[in-house]
Amino acid sequence: MNETPFFFPNKNYQLFGVLHEPVGQAKKEGFVFCSPFAEEKLWTHRVFVNFARDLADLGYPVLRFDYMGNGDSDGDFEESSVETMLSDIHCAVRTLREGVQDCESVNLLGLRFGATLAAMAAGQEETINKLILWELIINGMSYMREMLRINLSTQTAVYKEIRYNSKALIKMMKEGKTVNVDGYEMSWPLYDQSTKIDLLAQPNPYPGRTLLVQVNRKETEISEPNKKLQMQIGNCEVVLAVEDPFWKEIKSYYSRAENLFRITKEWLEKC
Repeated sequence: MNETPFFFPNKNYQLFGVLHEPVGQAKKEGFVFCSPFAEEKLWTHRVFVNFARDLADLGYPVLRFDYMGNGDSDGDFEESSVETMLSDIHCAVRTLREGVQDCESVNLLGLRFGATLAAMAAGQEETINKLILWELIINGMSYMREMLRINLSTQTAVYKEIRYNSKALIKMMKEGKTVNVDGYEMSWPLYDQSTKIDLLAQPNPYPGRTLLVQVNRKETEISEPNKKLQMQIGNCEVVLAVEDPFWKEIKSYYSRAENLFRITKEWLEKC
């Protein structure tokens, strides 16, 4: 396996990526990884790196990249939005397809809000072959409420009180200010566009094969929203992976998510 860090352009800024290429004969399809949101990207970095290496060992070229305003890519986080992140995914797909010889199609793999973006992008890309969604965020409004609660918790820790409730924080963003979520300055376009996402209320134009993995600490039933989404998508398999929620701060150190990795690779073998 060869790993090559590089920058590639999207519009007027540069995105940072790492290309994982197999040694020897590569498959004619590759992967673009769609990272989760903000601090969740940090906590899941090592898991993403190791799964990219696993896939490269199986013959898949894999491109991991930072969205604009994230990591080593150009721009400020407060400039990002759902639109810019979707644009970055499309750019990464083109970069992988054009930069790797004989790469005829691209698969998307996303985690959490990255899975949401992957699902949205897949319907807009003719060359997407397979779609893998780990612990998908289905409803953007609910997720953004979680993000605002992080700010409220931070206020309580710092000031011993909540000085700005959720309504006040939303009003601040509407007025052009930003709201801090675990050190990331979220602006109104990102918040507003995210809250309008409801995958159950939107038709899914993606016709390809989809793997939807629900991640939980213990054995449990598949959630009703995931069951409904499976019926809506059609060509979709929904499975449970028993793992700790490695996308947030937990006691265990996660460099690999072995059950999640195994389930995903077994599904790829069947396709």
